[in-house]
Amino acid sequence: MDKFDKKEEETCYAYVDAEMAQFEEVAGTCSNKDNVEEKCCTVRSVTIGLIFVIGMSYLHQWGNFQNMAPFISSVLVIVVAYPLGYIWSLIIPGSTKFTLKEHGFILVMANVAYMYNSVFIYATLTTLKVLENEKVNFAYYFFFVLSIQFLGFGLAGILRRFLVWPCEVIWPQNLPLIAVLRTFHDRQSTITEKSYGNRANSLKERLINNRLLFFIVISILSFVYEWFPLYIMPILAYFSWMCWISPKNNALAQLTAVRGIAIAGGGLTLDWYEVTRYLGSPLILPGWALINIGFGFVLIVWFIVPIVYGTNIRDFTTLPIGGQVSTDFTALSLVTAFISFASITAVFVHTLLYHGIDIWQQFRTKTLENMGNDMHARMISLYKTVPDWCYLELFSLALIVACVTCDHAQWLSWYYVLLSLFIGALFTLPFGLVSSITGQLLHNLSVYYLCLLIGQSLSLQKSAKQIYTFIALGYIVYVQTLVLIQDMKLAHYIKIGPRPLFAAQCLAGFVCSTFSIGIRYFYIQSGYKKDLWSIFNNTKLGWTLLNDYNGFFDGTNLSNRDLLWAFILGAFIPIPSWILSRFKRFHWLNKLHWPLIFVTIGWMPSIVPAGALFTWLAIGLIVYFSFGKYSWRQRHVYLVSAGLDLGLNITIIIVSTALKNKSVYFPQWWANHNQNTTVYDSCQKAVQTW
Repeated sequence: MDKFDKKEEETCYAYVDAEMAQFEEVAGTCSNKDNVEEKCCTVRSVTIGLIFVIGMSYLHQWGNFQNMAPFISSVLVIVVAYPLGYIWSLIIPGSTKFTLKEHGFILVMANVAYMYNSVFIYATLTTLKVLENEKVNFAYYFFFVLSIQFLGFGLAGILRRFLVWPCEVIWPQNLPLIAVLRTFHDRQSTITEKSYGNRANSLKERLINNRLLFFIVISILSFVYEWFPLYIMPILAYFSWMCWISPKNNALAQLTAVRGIAIAGGGLTLDWYEVTRYLGSPLILPGWALINIGFGFVLIVWFIVPIVYGTNIRDFTTLPIGGQVSTDFTALSLVTAFISFASITAVFVHTLLYHGIDIWQQFRTKTLENMGNDMHARMISLYKTVPDWCYLELFSLALIVACVTCDHAQWLSWYYVLLSLFIGALFTLPFGLVSSITGQLLHNLSVYYLCLLIGQSLSLQKSAKQIYTFIALGYIVYVQTLVLIQDMKLAHYIKIGPRPLFAAQCLAGFVCSTFSIGIRYFYIQSGYKKDLWSIFNNTKLGWTLLNDYNGFFDGTNLSNRDLLWAFILGAFIPIPSWILSRFKRFHWLNKLHWPLIFVTIGWMPSIVPAGALFTWLAIGLIVYFSFGKYSWRQRHVYLVSAGLDLGLNITIIIVSTALKNKSVYFPQWWANHNQNTTVYDSCQKAVQTW
């Protein structure tokens, strides 16, 4: 077979499944067929799902009291659940074949526990630590956590018509999971095999055609490699190679190191964990989204930040340009704080300009009886639906419990509870559109910052329990809603009916919150303590807002009022590109996405250093332009992403539980000389003052 025939075969093979699909990413990954009779909610799927929910709840809470916290990701759930379901079908009399829908049902339940831990680390952790210091009553403790777990249901039910049913809201985060699910349950033959039967293939052809083998090989390679940055050679996580040319050169260190601004790739993060820890996998983003972020990175980090640094505003030249942000703004942290504020107004204006008409039409036309003409919407419409009032009743009950608990425990007055929930709910649709279309940024610094700013303006920061409760409620209703909606879209693609989905999310939510809070309360009562705070508090902006009672814009912080110009800039900046995109010559500006740029760059430098974001972009763009843009291989890209995540996850579990948490370290050598402390950069000049 010559090269032309092989290419034609591969192209045909990819589009056998793609009939009637509107987007290539979905067409190459999600099946266009469904068996309505195939059950998803069975004794087997519920039992295995509960095992994962309880087990993950215990592991994650236990991990929060360890030096290094292990976790179980969604990909690992898929891989472990398959043999459990298969063995069940062999040993339990009368069992049927373990199906993809049962597998997906288990994943949806486990995702609740996974995202509970994620939200816990970002927002709830600090709140509970403050309340625990006052020896809180367990009943208050329990009902507070239970209520915030369910507050997102009401909004999720209403926003289905905007963030689940339309075909353009892809939620790319789900595509690697679907690719792995189908790899375990579908065995497709190539066009050649269907026509001529099996033939002798090269090792490369067999690897590409056998997706399960391909996934296993990638996972093994990832597992082996991650031992180096996680345990043997930690220096790879902050690999400032260009700085080694002249280790004593301050300018070189500031400009090229991982914790500097990583110009020309002088600082790289050669650790998939550090690269994807907060930003997620770069392999799942659409190419246009990666190009947007790359453009923003070059413009803001490599051009604007050096200009701000050079002007010596606030004596920036006496500090690292990026560095380890603790007590003072650096040039990079001030610029990223500015654009974080700008993203708040930019996302609303962008949504109004680019999606306003669609949102209005969907509001008027999308109902449970008319989910749209999308292929997947038509197939899911055959299943019994869940009325909006079910979600609203659940939300109302959670709201009442939250108000009564917080007010009666004197953590936060009930009217402030309503205010914080309103703030979080306000951001759900616009930022939900960003995440659902781009596959990026479920968690969001900007929303957290706004809750902080409003809480401080109400003088709530004078009482730690009030300000942290205010933040937790506002932020969690925002992110919890998007978490539920993301899983709704997963179920939408693999055809889990709305009613089994609703039952799975409710059951998993109740069991997860009950076990998680019970386990944590037991540890606290037993005297276990751990000085961990919300990830967002590690930023200069978050720390200052919480700890400076003079006010972020008053007294010694008067100069911070300049940051308020960001709201005006954010509201203005999407307008010119939108106007120009109306003209045919500049129609490409329709893809310019300022909220995506601002929110991504806003993670820097405390949470995501420049070198990590540069490496993330480099990986994503290289794969996209060399391999991923060819839709006939897109499912392989998703399998690579999932395989890398799986290998990393297994390595983290082994390294954390068996080694680091027992203070068993790799023998000292030059590449791990600093492993017992926080490794900020292999180039120390990048985090030191001049």
